[in-house]
Amino acid sequence: MTHTTVPRPEYPRPQWVRPDWINLNGSWQFEIDHARSGKERGYPEIGHQLSGTITVPFCPESKLSGVEYKDFMAGVWYKREFTVPESWNGRTLLHFGAVDYETEVWVNGVSIGTHRGGYTPFSFDISPQMTRARM
Repeated sequence: MTHTTVPRPEYPRPQWVRPDWINLNGSWQFEIDHARSGKERGYPEIGHQLSGTITVPFCPESKLSGVEYKDFMAGVWYKREFTVPESWNGRTLLHFGAVDYETEVWVNGVSIGTHRGGYTPFSFDISPQMTRARM
């Protein structure tokens, strides 16, 4: 299943509305990593393509995700390219509403942090990576 529009396009945290923001819901590259060896195989590197797609914000088990994989997954990878507008010269946060269970986030091939705990929101300040990308 492929969505032609962004699913769940509304601002995710109405009490924290900002004038400038990007919703990253929609189609992402996706790969199930049964051996948990994606780092060693170069998955986080710029230019490496994952083998499938998934519709975010839906979990891989759901039909709406387009994956609908219901067996155990030791690890999964999501990948998406996006452009931060040049006018954003302040702090840029990458916010996740929930990820189950252990997450490592990469921006421009650099690990920017980890989070552990299912179904809880978290954010990373990616401003330093954006500055490097603009140099």
